[in-house]
Amino acid sequence: MGSIKLVDVAPTMARVLGARTPPIDGRPIDGVEGWGCERVVLAIVDSLGYGLYRFLETFLPNMRGMAEEGLLLAAEAVAASTTPAIASILTGLLPENHGIGSTRQASESEIRSLLEWASFEGVRSAVVMEEEGARTFEGFVEAALGVPRGLSVRDFDREILARSLEALDADPRVLVSHFIGIDRVAHQGGGIDEVREAASDVDDHIGDIAAAVPEESMMIICGDHPIHAGELQGVFDSSSVALILGKRRGGRSRRASAPFRPP
Repeated sequence: MGSIKLVDVAPTMARVLGARTPPIDGRPIDGVEGWGCERVVLAIVDSLGYGLYRFLETFLPNMRGMAEEGLLLAAEAVAASTTPAIASILTGLLPENHGIGSTRQASESEIRSLLEWASFEGVRSAVVMEEEGARTFEGFVEAALGVPRGLSVRDFDREILARSLEALDADPRVLVSHFIGIDRVAHQGGGIDEVREAASDVDDHIGDIAAAVPEESMMIICGDHPIHAGELQGVFDSSSVALILGKRRGGRSRRASAPFRPP
């Protein structure tokens, strides 16, 4: 397996969904094509750098379970901030080719994302993120659910979980959810203990989502960029993020038991 970049996430998801892609920079990730998945859940964990993940993995049983029984990759980060990084994750384009550096630019851009490619082909899609970001998807996907930015760190990610479970009730074949706890804590000057607590909360939320998704679903967890603010900036790494791919084959979440089995 060659070097993996965040732009490889969108074409990997498109392959699972059977959706065609326009010309893009990313390539499908090898090693998952035989898993037989028909649905995808993508959880973007803001500031989950690869080095940070490895440091915290003993406190993250759900993510660690997926990594142990699926794939754990160090994906090359393509942007230092959230909006262009997520644009690359969802479009498969490098920042210089999508030109999206702000939410306003995202709303005005004619470049479409994986969610929209899938929807155009009749694949039900849902996105759950901060309100302003979610609005950029309205009219292009079946469900664009927003969470108010002004909530506390814990309440914001809890609401992302709640809206994600709500979205799953509509039976989408692709769901994208964006958790911000680690990033928000880092920006507030939190140290490793506070970041660990935020990461553990996100791990619990991912476990709850995993318990709710249908069988034969692919779970993808990825960071958007390493920590880029506060006292932990540059401590673990500055060039790669964690990228985890696992297959949901039935059972309950790892929080209660083991939801993932080797593909």
